[in-house]
Amino acid sequence: ILLRRGPFKRIFVQPAAGDDGGSLGAAFYAYHQLLGKSRMIAVRGKKRIFEQDHCYFGADFTESEIERFLKRKKIKYRKINSEDKLTSYLAEEIARGKVIGFYHGRAEWGPRALGNRSIVANPGNPKMRDMINYYVKHREEWRPFAPSTISEDCGDYYEDYHYSPYMLLTFKVKKEKLKEIISASHVDETSRVQEVSRKSNERYYKMISAFKKETGTGTVLNTSFNDAGEPIVCSPKDAIRTFNSTGMDCLAVGNYFIRKPKTKGKVGR
Repeated sequence: ILLRRGPFKRIFVQPAAGDDGGSLGAAFYAYHQLLGKSRMIAVRGKKRIFEQDHCYFGADFTESEIERFLKRKKIKYRKINSEDKLTSYLAEEIARGKVIGFYHGRAEWGPRALGNRSIVANPGNPKMRDMINYYVKHREEWRPFAPSTISEDCGDYYEDYHYSPYMLLTFKVKKEKLKEIISASHVDETSRVQEVSRKSNERYYKMISAFKKETGTGTVLNTSFNDAGEPIVCSPKDAIRTFNSTGMDCLAVGNYFIRKPKTKGKVGR
């Protein structure tokens, strides 16, 4: 409403505008009020030294830490060292209808999974929303999912689009694109969009771009990597536990790819 009806050309919504955002407020208070840095900057004519352009400030685990955990738990995996090969392979799996756990880099700060601790699937499958709610998230069937769309395609998919990197702004899906992202849109034909650029999240951007090469759709369905009533996974241990207890088909933890054995009741059939 602010963008459509207000006088503003751009708005910024801090992505961790909850209890977790208190840490940022405390840091800004100390910086500006207790240390007087804002006055020093003004006197010296300098620009501010911090601009928030991402929210990947959470925990990180090295490849060696991930591999040691997988070996200790005797988990079968395939290591794919090339990022291009890994993202292309995952895109192929998503295009085939598989539901992927996507875990890499630093965890997101805030309530939204933005490609580092995400569950990803094909948004063009009209049954995918129901299948993920039932087999993976174990939650109410009406609960919606959101799209992650590469930057260059956002204007093609959404009406009156404005920059939305944190999955906090909602836009009307264009009629001609609705079928492509039907499982990542709401009943009123809107979507809460995450714009993904190469700069903001290169690995996630590459995977969505590879999915576009496979399907023609520059968007994937994205939901947080967690089960109902649980926090978003943080560690490789969390990721494996949630993967094993839900109906996900495959998991990428860093450069390590894990496929679940075929059983009845799987999602990506």
